[in-house]
Amino acid sequence: MKIEFTTPALNDLEELRLYFSERSEAGLKSIISEIEYAIKTIPENLLSGRPTPRDDVREIVTIKYGFLIPYHVRGDTLYILRIYRSMRKPLDYDKILNPT
Repeated sequence: MKIEFTTPALNDLEELRLYFSERSEAGLKSIISEIEYAIKTIPENLLSGRPTPRDDVREIVTIKYGFLIPYHVRGDTLYILRIYRSMRKPLDYDKILNPT
């Protein structure tokens, strides 16, 4: 299965990199490692993520740092929609999947 990151997900990763690279390189590596591991496990069981308000979007939560990673599967491609902390306001999945 092919894994693609949406532009908002890539922006989230860049924000993480910028924020933590100034504070703790080791912390950044640990966070990225956990995110990568979580994403790699999705194709093994596409229904492993919890349901969201949209039937076609599920989300996994990283255990140690509490990042939410909503994803969408279309064909043989897994789309990572965002990577964000659960403290943020809820995401508008319609807006992410159907940008204007």
